[in-house]
Amino acid sequence: MTTRCGSISTARAWGGLVRSRTLAIGTTLALAALAVALAVARSGGAPVAPPSASPAATPAAMAASARPVAPEALRDVFRFAADGEASRALPALVEDAAVPAVPAPPAPGPRLVGLVSRSGRLAAALALDGEVVLAGPGESAAGVFVVSVDDESVRIRRGDGSESTLVLP
Repeated sequence: MTTRCGSISTARAWGGLVRSRTLAIGTTLALAALAVALAVARSGGAPVAPPSASPAATPAAMAASARPVAPEALRDVFRFAADGEASRALPALVEDAAVPAVPAPPAPGPRLVGLVSRSGRLAAALALDGEVVLAGPGESAAGVFVVSVDDESVRIRRGDGSESTLVLP
């Protein structure tokens, strides 16, 4: 037992020695940094840059040497090119454009927006004029008659007798 207590007190002694040594080193470094800072402050500090020999480098000299510029000679930052160049380039760009101005209107009639399983059989979710209605095979909805419904498409008959297949988007 006595050896154990002796080892604990020895460990505490070493811990105190390490702590005091760390404190002494930190204090020494702080004092050295303070001495260097005071020496630099007393000598007037380190030179930043040698003074320029040319008087043209100063802002006053630059302002004195500046010549006035006519406003017509300045570039208009709101225009891409000169007026003559822009007017010649614009028609060529418009003539080459093959993009139609107005997109094609959507196909008339309902769109297939989904499929729903209802009572064990598939029904089509048809959208027309912002409204969605459900219709199974043999039912009429959204102005069409649903002929058949499968896992990916719906076969419909329009009012004029034409038939078409609607597929999921």
